[in-house]
Amino acid sequence: MNYRLLAASLPLFLALPGAALAASCPAASPAIHYEGRWQENGGCYEAAQGAVYLEAAFQGTHVAAHLQDPENRWLVSIDGGPSRKVRAARSGPTVLADGLPAGRHTLRLERATEGSYGVSRFAGLEAEAFDAPARQASSLRLEFVGDSITAGFRNDGKKRGHNDAAIEDGSMAFAPQLARLLGADYSIVAKSGEGVVHNWGAGWPDRGLHTEERYRWTFYGAHKTPGNTIWQSEKLPVSAVILALGTNDFSDKKRRPYHEEYVQAWTGLIRQVHEMNPAAPIICLEPLPAAVSPLAGLWIEESCQRAQREDIPAHYIALNADGPLPAPGDFVGDGTHPTKSGSARLARYLAPRLAPFLPHH
Repeated sequence: MNYRLLAASLPLFLALPGAALAASCPAASPAIHYEGRWQENGGCYEAAQGAVYLEAAFQGTHVAAHLQDPENRWLVSIDGGPSRKVRAARSGPTVLADGLPAGRHTLRLERATEGSYGVSRFAGLEAEAFDAPARQASSLRLEFVGDSITAGFRNDGKKRGHNDAAIEDGSMAFAPQLARLLGADYSIVAKSGEGVVHNWGAGWPDRGLHTEERYRWTFYGAHKTPGNTIWQSEKLPVSAVILALGTNDFSDKKRRPYHEEYVQAWTGLIRQVHEMNPAAPIICLEPLPAAVSPLAGLWIEESCQRAQREDIPAHYIALNADGPLPAPGDFVGDGTHPTKSGSARLARYLAPRLAPFLPHH
């Protein structure tokens, strides 16, 4: 059933046969607060990024979502409590919580899996009643652009066969953990295998899509993804953009990017990000794994210096200047992808180094 709110500021109560009073809250209701790259389409809100999230306040003992999403995993948190991972029901509403104490509760629903697992379609929520409007955005909003390290690849369990989607928790990658340390909302634009000039496993030269092309799109997949649109950055103005890339560019031990090729590509990416976010500082990180050639960080820093000469506020933060930042136990076993605690170590390292570039800090 598709119900509408009678007024944006009032809950709508609907009688269901044999059930308690229930209310339907459509996706476009001001009672729902969204963060990340969502787009409205025919009454649904769609996303194809990891770690997009929504929040709402509701009344009653249960809450459910209208979620069309066969592949992705979602994280449900009630009243700021621990997250529980769920998948969308094959038909009908997806129950997010039941048997709660009567009264007011808050819901946070966050996508755990990255954009490569397809488009999520969210049509709204059901509970006994909803409070509107939703909470206001935080004074800080950070956007993170990256690869599998930023997406949380394999950080939530053991690898067994083809279970990568089941063991990814984007909310516990370093970027969301860092944003939470700084009291910021966040938008994650990350895809496993992503490179600035060379994607993981690609041939040479790599003629596929790279970050400069993908960054402009609402869904962070190939631009041919059905329904993909150019992202309107004014919908979600960000306080800063953090670029965390480079590991995949140097993943082929036999070949690596040329100096000028790499610096030009990074400078082009920085220009693209600046064009879409002209007021936001851009912070470029050295690749996390210390095994990556030190040339990567040197060339990224050089790209920032070129951008600065064009009056673009680009900055560089080294991670391994005083020796490897992560300890061997900070990785999931491959020396590349951090565990949740390894991501927490990186977040704690970055928080005081990122803060001086942010407004109100």
